[in-house]
Amino acid sequence: MSNPYNEIFQTVIELSKKQGYDTFDYLPDENQSYPFVFVGNQQNTDIQTKGRMLGTTHIQIDVYAEFNHRSEVLDIMDDLQATVINYQHTDNFKYQVTNTSQQMIADQSTDIPLWHGVLELDIQYL
Repeated sequence: MSNPYNEIFQTVIELSKKQGYDTFDYLPDENQSYPFVFVGNQQNTDIQTKGRMLGTTHIQIDVYAEFNHRSEVLDIMDDLQATVINYQHTDNFKYQVTNTSQQMIADQSTDIPLWHGVLELDIQYL
């Protein structure tokens, strides 16, 4: 049987790549150009019902771009949010996005200043 959480995670990565974004499930090295998308953190919660198991996954999508491209980070996050909300299925499961949040963080962790956008999605599989 397929793992719904892994399918949702992989679907988010595939949707980001289909939108044309360099997308990774790891932080790439310093040779990677900006902007890029990192789909990494995930927390899963099982919900037992009388008839079957349901669940919710919380996925964090990080978008990195150079400091003078703040609006591009926001556009990418908005695009990915809409894309994942509207897609609503994996190969074996239907899902719905139940909650979203976005955050912009000034990032000084590299030699060049960056914008770090954080898009968080709560997704329930059905």
